[in-house]
Amino acid sequence: MTVLDTIIARVVVIVRGIAMAEIVVQVIIWRSFYLASPWLLWAPAAALAWGVTTMAYLRRRRPGWRFVCVDTAVYAGIAIGAAWCVPAAIRGESGSWLFILVTTQSIAPLWFAPRRLSIPLAIAPGIAFAAGTALAPATSLVTASPRRASLALLFVVVATHWLIRQMLRGRATRADAGLAAADREARDQYVILSENIERREQDRLLHDTILNTLTAIARSGGTPATVRQCRQDIGLLCNTLTDSDITHDRGGACSGPVDAIEAVVGEMRARGLAVDLEIRRGAPEPGTPEPGLVPGPVVAAIAHATREALANVAEHAGTGRAWVTVTVAAPGDAAAPPRVHVIVRDAGTGFDPGGVEPGRLGVRRSITERVEDWGGSAWVRSVPGEGTTVSLYWPADDPGAAPAWLQAAGAAGRGEPGQW
Repeated sequence: MTVLDTIIARVVVIVRGIAMAEIVVQVIIWRSFYLASPWLLWAPAAALAWGVTTMAYLRRRRPGWRFVCVDTAVYAGIAIGAAWCVPAAIRGESGSWLFILVTTQSIAPLWFAPRRLSIPLAIAPGIAFAAGTALAPATSLVTASPRRASLALLFVVVATHWLIRQMLRGRATRADAGLAAADREARDQYVILSENIERREQDRLLHDTILNTLTAIARSGGTPATVRQCRQDIGLLCNTLTDSDITHDRGGACSGPVDAIEAVVGEMRARGLAVDLEIRRGAPEPGTPEPGLVPGPVVAAIAHATREALANVAEHAGTGRAWVTVTVAAPGDAAAPPRVHVIVRDAGTGFDPGGVEPGRLGVRRSITERVEDWGGSAWVRSVPGEGTTVSLYWPADDPGAAPAWLQAAGAAGRGEPGQW
């Protein structure tokens, strides 16, 4: 409805501009009539002044019912009092500037006046036009037939505008109702999505902390390493409950993906896993992107996924060493965020991605979905006996699509990339 009203307001401005031009043209054509009685120019001058004023007003704002009432009153006054100011040869006819002026004015009340007042306000200037023409001095050039035809044409124009208004407003109303319904559905879907993301994050937190700790206790008992792991998990839970995460260390210095992953690597080294960390910058100084350009939730998701990938190496790979490569590359657009690519690999026992049970949460929830929830992609390639490679991308051009090098690896027979 707002768009429709804006368009109609522009149409009113254009139509009134045409009417103003018609007044000027007819005054020039009938200049001998107006030169004989210059005082008759008051009506064209008043119509031009009011028309230009209303056009300037309508270009800036949408008209209200008060404006429409005043506008109708002014045009009705001109219509009833200006019949004497129209040359007798065209007085009362549809080709006169006064008839054109009254006809173009009828659009505004039909569209912008309250429904009960729209038709009375639209026909009021027409009635004033008929009354003014009838009260004007009679001459042999002015007959009743042209006046009746002009009045009938005026009412036909008003009725046509009203029918078009009803049709367009009905469609606009239905479009607004559909848009409101879609907006409500989108809000509902957003609530559902937020709840699902929160539930998945709870699953990840339970898997990364409590389940892993209980598994370690069941395997090794209360060893010092297990006690340290319990303390670390308790700290992670406390940080999560206090709206903190591993992207901010206790001194508040961590502010980007590199700092966060360095903190994760330090934590895993403290747990006994040998981790070789390589940091690659995709742009030399001073073009290196600021770490703060990566949103905090994204940093948290990548860091948590890296932590889980390294935890899987420590617990399941049968090796005590992992390699982590972090690449932060500046984008082509200076306003875009930098690209982050993290690779976690090991030379351990590996596993068969096709043999992972659907109910297992480790890789799917704690790594893949965690990154994809924030617009990234996470892929895992593993072959029994050849180790495992976890790749994290953000932002992803096509979330869920395999990177080109992983597809090439699969085509070369080195194992199909798997995603959960």
